[in-house]
Amino acid sequence: MKKMNNNIRKAVPKDLNRCTEIRGLTRDNPIDRATLIAIGVTEEAWAIKLEKGEYIGVVAEEKGEIVGYCFGDTQTGEILVLALLPKYEGAGLGRHLLSKVMEELFSAGLSELWLAASSDPQIRAYGFYRHLGWQPSNTYDDNGDEILTYFKI
Repeated sequence: MKKMNNNIRKAVPKDLNRCTEIRGLTRDNPIDRATLIAIGVTEEAWAIKLEKGEYIGVVAEEKGEIVGYCFGDTQTGEILVLALLPKYEGAGLGRHLLSKVMEELFSAGLSELWLAASSDPQIRAYGFYRHLGWQPSNTYDDNGDEILTYFKI
């Protein structure tokens, strides 16, 4: 666990290359660049959505290098991705990134957020989101991940 001394800032299109790289380096659910491209997650597509305000995101930097990020969809309320380099896990950084994106989505007028997370209790995401108040919906996506929801209080 690395002590959190990170700079959190709004994500911009030039960050997307590094974010894609980090996604392939995560501990529990790494997805490499080729797989992301195959499912339509490209830097070009996301840059357009960021510029239009359809997606919002934040990145965490350590010494000027991105070490984690979180993105959400302002149209649907979906938390699209939360990813950290493994050595930054366990210090509250993921929770901080997630809360920033949630705040932005609620500020955009949404009252319900959702995400897909592993339904396997052995995977860190299972307990992480539930501990933060995300509720299981007992519905699953095509990958077998459970849909969790969070309502604005």
